[in-house]
Amino acid sequence: MITFNYYTVLLLLISGILILCFDVRIYAKTGMIKEKKGALITGWLSIALAFLSFCIYYIYEKWFWH
Repeated sequence: MITFNYYTVLLLLISGILILCFDVRIYAKTGMIKEKKGALITGWLSIALAFLSFCIYYIYEKWFWH
């Protein structure tokens, strides 16, 4: 079975971390409150989706595929 789930998880995780590290800091320094809040939500949502995708794929591989 060919899958790209690991790449998806990695990209979601890296993009979420980069958003939280850079975008939130830049928006906080310039006083852009709404943009900071949006970046926080986007970053944490990306990390949560990476974790959820990994868990669902792991459960699928262990219980349903074999």
